[in-house]
Formats: sequence, structure tokens, C-alpha cells
Amino acid sequence: MTQPHVFVAMADILNVRCDAWLLPTDSTVKIEKHWLRAHPELRSMAAASASAEFRDGSALAEPIRSWESVLPLPIMTAVPDDGTWGSAVVAERLEAFVCAALMTMPVPPDRRPYRLLALPFFGTAGGGAGNHLGAALRAILDASAELASRYDVDIVLVLRDRAAFSLAQKLRREASDGSPWPSLKPHLHAKAKSLGQTAGAGHLVPFLGAGVSVSAGAPSWGQLLDTLRTGVRLKEAEVEAFKGLGPLDQAGVLEQLYADQHGSKAAFGRAVAAAVDLPRYGLAPALLAALPSAGAITLNYDRLFEMACGDAQRPRTVMPENIPAVGNDWLLKLHGSVSAPESIVLTRDDYLGYNSNREALSALVKAHLLTHHLLFVGFGLADDHFHEIVHDVRRALPATGSKEHQMGTVLSLFHEPLQSLVWSGNLDILPMSDAPAQNAGEEEVHTALAAAGRELEIFLDMMASYATDNHSYLLAPAYDAGLNEAESRLRAQLMELAAQPRSPETEEVWALLDKTLERLGRSLSHQGRTNYEG
Repeated sequence: MTQPHVFVAMADILNVRCDAWLLPTDSTVKIEKHWLRAHPELRSMAAASASAEFRDGSALAEPIRSWESVLPLPIMTAVPDDGTWGSAVVAERLEAFVCAALMTMPVPPDRRPYRLLALPFFGTAGGGAGNHLGAALRAILDASAELASRYDVDIVLVLRDRAAFSLAQKLRREASDGSPWPSLKPHLHAKAKSLGQTAGAGHLVPFLGAGVSVSAGAPSWGQLLDTLRTGVRLKEAEVEAFKGLGPLDQAGVLEQLYADQHGSKAAFGRAVAAAVDLPRYGLAPALLAALPSAGAITLNYDRLFEMACGDAQRPRTVMPENIPAVGNDWLLKLHGSVSAPESIVLTRDDYLGYNSNREALSALVKAHLLTHHLLFVGFGLADDHFHEIVHDVRRALPATGSKEHQMGTVLSLFHEPLQSLVWSGNLDILPMSDAPAQNAGEEEVHTALAAAGRELEIFLDMMASYATDNHSYLLAPAYDAGLNEAESRLRAQLMELAAQPRSPETEEVWALLDKTLERLGRSLSHQGRTNYEG
């Protein structure tokens, strides 16, 4: 049974696709400069929109009524003018934000079971919480969980500071009042924890399919072909014949029509890029971007995952556009990218020419299938190129028959018994939900897809929590209120160690100790905390 959920993401709230987001301000409608990326006229729009009640403090949250875009909608939410801060103040302001958002938002078009509201680390700039970050984070998490349940909404807490992110994940893992992921079935709960720990150890590589981008509004394969079809003219006699073709051949026909009617095949690549190049990523890319993985592989053309990785402070070198990627985290885009439309693999000719052009890239995928645990997300396992790669890996394995090689885990939306049979022994297929009934109508199928997609996001949220490999909150200033008793004692011991006198004879050892202390937060500049805080 589904229930509202609170997600935690290391991201940029202005790049997250949601229904509404909290814009911190005060009764004078002061808007910090870093929020102007949302709209260059944000300050004047907010000033014109604020009511007398908002200015006198009797209303704590209001939407910007002249907002040009339908979604996501910014909701002005007032921090206390006197700088006082506490759990009651947090709950009061966040409830005002939720109520204002629900009163103003249109009905979401994507059939998501719950509307998604996004929060920054509210109150840490001028709101009074800047010197009590650990306590503020606890208060926000507690209030968000209560409000999500009471108002039937999903909430994502979007953090920019790695110390805050790692502390939030620790607090959720240690929650004493039940699991923060109650909707996950026990076997999914156990698998999310296990895969998260595998990722934290550096042994997991994400392999992303089209489903990862759907929550951001990206088209499915069929929707992409329908969109491309609007850019060319088919003769009436050709329409039925076109409908009878397979997807690869439809794409080939469309490519030729673009060449004939627009002057070159490059026009086809540009049309594909325009259809999938989206400005905001959904929860799935944001949650996957936080995983500590040196490599990632995708069949998607869009830039959503690399954008999310940059916002999560784990930027990736995109291959094959940038080779070599020595010393950097990398993302292999097997089927091309919107940044290089000519590289996009979509037609049958593209697929047939793939092996001759990209043997080295396929070899990299095969090597990771043999040496890492691959996590397939948003993947239908029907891609011909994928089948070729896995077939080659199977042939490379010793034919002892004593032990099958487990190459990875597939997070599928629905239970597919035939796929489980095909991949048995090589891939662990983990469905998020039961498949819709065979006689289900189109509306029921879309609703089931949205619900299963959201369950996948919750699974990834738990995975990301258990994968977090950073403990910079331990020695970071103002985070001590988030520590348990044992961690507080350890913090005191480490701070005492850091203050010990040093001699030239121990300089090299101290250099190593200082690096460790810095990773634990002792010398954090908190430059991440100065961006997009409330």
C-alpha cells in the first residue's frame, strides 16, 4: 500500500522537476541573489505578488501569482524576522508552504500518486538556523515526515552541502520510530540496503535506460517517434504502411524523410535532440547521481544524469565525446548524446553499424559486466545491442557449469516471468510492482506505471542512504546537535587530537591525519552551504 514519502537528494532545487518549491524570503520580500536563476525578474515578481497579510506576518507562505510557467511553482515562505529558530517555527513555516502549494497547484498531468514538493535547507542563511545546522536538519526531517503524512504529499529535501546530506542520511538510517521507507516490501527493503552497501564499497555501476528520464517528462520510444513524425509529411497512401513497420524501421523512414524534406539527415538528429533535451531532472537521476560510483553507463541521449551528477558534486566526464577520462568519474553514453546529434543511435542502420564503430566502448561495458555489479534502472532488457553484449560475456565465462555468474540487478517496474527465465543465473530481476491485469484499460495502465515508477524512486532513495560514504558532518561546525552520544565523544577526542602540538619529525604523519580530519569536516569552508539555502 502506497503512502507519502520524504526523499533526500543532493541536488540543485532549481533543476529538480517537481510541482512546487519553497522560496525562502521574509516579510520585506527579500530574495537572495542566488535564487534569481529561477527567473531574472524574480524579485520584482515576488514584490508585486506579496499581499498585505504576507508583509505584516499574518500569512507565512504565498505563491508568486504572476509565475509564467505552470510548474514547478515557487512558494514564497517567510523565515522569522527576529532570527529565532526552533522545531515549532520550522513546522509552522513548512506547513504554511505545503498548504499554499496545495491550494495553488494545478492537477499534475503525470498521474503521480502524490504531488512532489521540494524544500531547500530552510532557514540556514538569515532564518536563525545557520549556527545550529544539525538541530535544524532534524527539525526539517521531522516536520516534513509529519506534513507529508497529514497532507498526502511527497516531499524532497534538496541539499547542497555534503555534510548536511550525509548527516540527513545517517539520521534516517538510525530512525527509532520505524523505517523512513515503510512502503517498501521486506524483500525490497533488504535488497535496497544490500545494493546501497555494495555501492558504498565502490563495486556498483549504474546502467541507465529510458525509464530513468520519464519522471522528468522525457518521451518513451513510441512517443519519441510520434513527436518526430510531426516534423515531416507522409503521403496518405504511406500512413498505413508506416504504422506496420517496426520501431527501428520507422526511425529509418523518418530519417530519410527529414533528409528529403529538410535538406539533410542532420535535421533528423537535431529533431531527436530537441525532443529529449529537458531542463530539469526527476528524482531517479538525482538519487542515482549521489551513488559513489566511478563509472556509469546509459543508453539515453538526454543530459539529465550528467546534470544531476554535477549538482550532486560528482561531475562526470562524458564518453565517447571526451576520451581519455583518466582520473575522472565517467559516463559512457552508448547510443549517443543530444550534445552531438550525429552520434545518436536510433535507426536500424545505426544499430547495424554500431559494432564496427564502437567496439572499444562495448568492450568497456563487457569488462564491467565481468568485474562489477551492474544496476540496470529504467531498462526494458529488450535492446538488441544489450543482448549482444551479454551474449559475448556469457561466452567469455568458463563453461564449468558449477556456478553461474551474477552480472547485476535489474530494477524493473513490473514482474516479468519470461524475462526472469531468460536471464536466470546472470541477472537478478527485481520488480517494484505486480504487472497490471491483462484486461486493464489505458488509464489503469498509465496509473500503474506512475505508481511503480514512484516505488522505484523510493527504492533508490533508500539505496542512496545506505550508499553514503561521507562523514563530514562529524567535525563540521554547527552539526554537533545531529550526533549521537558515541559520535559526540569521538568528535571531542578527534578535536583534542587535532589541537595537539606538532614537531617536524611527525610532519608527514600529520599531513595524512589532517587530510582525514578535513574529510570528517574539521576545515570545511561550507561553500556548498552558501548556495541555495533558506
